[in-house]
Amino acid sequence: MSPPSEHDQTRKFTDKSASIATETFEKGKAAMEQSFSATIENMRDFNLKLLDAARANADAVFDFARQVATVKEPSDLAGLWTTHAQKQFEMLSEQSKELAAFGQKIAGASVGPLASTVNQGFKKAS
Repeated sequence: MSPPSEHDQTRKFTDKSASIATETFEKGKAAMEQSFSATIENMRDFNLKLLDAARANADAVFDFARQVATVKEPSDLAGLWTTHAQKQFEMLSEQSKELAAFGQKIAGASVGPLASTVNQGFKKAS
């Protein structure tokens, strides 16, 4: 049996490369679909969190307006403003932290499957 010719070796290399590329493409396509589905679901959850935050802020404003409407002494108004401002600042700070953490989680969950597939494709090719 004769040693493989240069042409045969080139053909084997080309076939193997094409096989790896096709497999990586299919896995990448599946990962992209999974990533897209995860992103849609996570964005829906993020929007719900935003709506919950907006509702909490609106409720706080209406509670404050009700309290202002029942104030009997002008001096009570200053204390009411101060208390409301402190509560709003604390609530907005907490909401910002929660939304930022959730946004980071979304980014990781959305990109993770795709990055993993691409890395596997490169490892196979090398």
